Amino acid sequence: MPVRTDAPPVTLPAAAPGLLGRIVYRLLPVRRRVLLENLRIVYGEDAPPGRLRLLAEAFYGHLARSLIECAMLPWLSARKKASLVRIENGEAVAHAAAERKGILILTGHFGNWEVAPLLGIARLPLYRGRFHFVRRPIRARWIERLVTRRFHAAGIHVIPKKGSLERILERLAAGDIVVFILDQHASPKDGVEVEFFGRKASTLRSLAVIALATGAPVVPAACFREPGGGHVLRFEDPLPAVDVEDADEAIRTRTLQYNRALEQLILRHPEQWFWIHRRWKEERLRARRSRRRKRLAAQEKLP
Repeated sequence: MPVRTDAPPVTLPAAAPGLLGRIVYRLLPVRRRVLLENLRIVYGEDAPPGRLRLLAEAFYGHLARSLIECAMLPWLSARKKASLVRIENGEAVAHAAAERKGILILTGHFGNWEVAPLLGIARLPLYRGRFHFVRRPIRARWIERLVTRRFHAAGIHVIPKKGSLERILERLAAGDIVVFILDQHASPKDGVEVEFFGRKASTLRSLAVIALATGAPVVPAACFREPGGGHVLRFEDPLPAVDVEDADEAIRTRTLQYNRALEQLILRHPEQWFWIHRRWKEERLRARRSRRRKRLAAQEKLP
């Protein structure tokens, strides 16, 4: 893989990784190789290994705390749930709603994405029942039922990704809010390859297509955990519209804009993004195919 020359500095979390992060890093290193590869892609091959390791430990500590919070959520009182998440810049949603075209939320796997968004949206009573998450169902049915029940209990609707276009357009026409999770690998038929942290990554084109077709504003949003243990759901101001005449180029340009917005959100709290996803899968596949072709070519040259 090429070495990045424009990599951002390695920013560490405000708090130390803690004992929990160090233990998980050593004893339960889920996809640790993928995590470290992704960190080197973002921060460059020349990033200090010790600082990358501290960041990796902080990520595992965050992930472990998130799982504990998910398990404890049903046992929390309504008062505790209401105080667990605060909203930042909720005005961005109100301003976007004033356009009367519906709202598209751009987000990813930030903070404790299974807890904070649900409790945070519950603190926006004006929009109760108007949030719709576009998501791919989890293969394990019992987990999918549990997750869906949590969404519905928070007054949030779920739109299955497959065949979702008509329903999304209906909800936008009604002035509702549709949430797109855009930080994971997209299949070739669903994605467009644009840069993400300096590397080409297949990214869902659907958000750009719908934004172009409807004119609905795109509002970036992210959750993150604060040092004291509480959570924040923060909305950013709507992204400026990018007008390009060619349809394919317009989709590519807007999708690149969305990736740039996600990059900024990730770098604010880097330990709280889902680093163990194989985000740059197409590049790895191309590299693997290239190595295979070279190996076969070398074999053919043998006497």
